[in-house]
Amino acid sequence: MAARGTHARRRQAKRRRGAGAPILVSCAAAVAILALGTSGTLSSWSQAIITNDSDTVATATAVVLQETQGTATCTSSSVASNSSTCSTINTYGGISAPLTPGGLQTVDVTFKNTGQANASSFVLTPDTCSQSPVAASGSVGDLCGGGDLTVAMSCSPGATYVGTSAWTDLAYDAAAPPTASKTHAAASGDLDAGQRWTCRFTVALSSGAAVTDQGITVSQALTWSLDK
Repeated sequence: MAARGTHARRRQAKRRRGAGAPILVSCAAAVAILALGTSGTLSSWSQAIITNDSDTVATATAVVLQETQGTATCTSSSVASNSSTCSTINTYGGISAPLTPGGLQTVDVTFKNTGQANASSFVLTPDTCSQSPVAASGSVGDLCGGGDLTVAMSCSPGATYVGTSAWTDLAYDAAAPPTASKTHAAASGDLDAGQRWTCRFTVALSSGAAVTDQGITVSQALTWSLDK
C-alpha cells in the first residue's frame, strides 16, 4: 500500500511540473511583446528632435567699376576692398609727346559697371594739381593755376564718346586743371549693371603760353567712384 502511494505522489508532481512549463513560456513571450510595443514610446519620451531643412543665406549685390583705355584695363574689384589704384591708364595723355604752344592731346577712357547691382551715381573727384619744377615768379610758369594749361572733360553713355549725347552734370569746361568734384546721377539705367560710358579728356597748352612754361611736368590724380 505504501509503495502505491509513493508512486501516485510522484506522478502528480510530474504533472504539476509539466503544466508549469507552458505558463513560463507564455509569460516570457508576453514580456518580449510588451518591450517591443513600448520601445518607440520610451524613445520619444527621452529624446525630442526637430530638423530645419530650409536653412539658407545670401549676399547682397555690389557695384564694380572697370576702366579701359586702349589695351589697358583696371577694375575696382582687383582688391577685396573694391577700391584699387590704376597706374596703367593716363587720362591726361602722358609725357611722351610734350605739348608746344597751341598743342593738345585727347584721351578717351571707357567705364563699365561689371557688378550685379545697378548704380545711382558716378563721381569724379580730382586731387590737388602739382608740377615739377614748382612755379616761381619770373622763372617757372604756373600750369596748375595760371590758365595756360587747360583741361576739358565730358562723358556720354556707350562704349564710344558721342559729344551730342554727353551728360551735362559731369563735365569740365576748358580751364585750369579741375579742383571740384562732379557727379552724374543715373538716368534711364545708364549706370545699371553691364552698362558702359565713355569720358573724353582734352588737355591743351595755350598758343600764347610764355617761355616760362617750358620743361614743366604736371601731375594730378583723379578718383572715379561708382555708387549704389
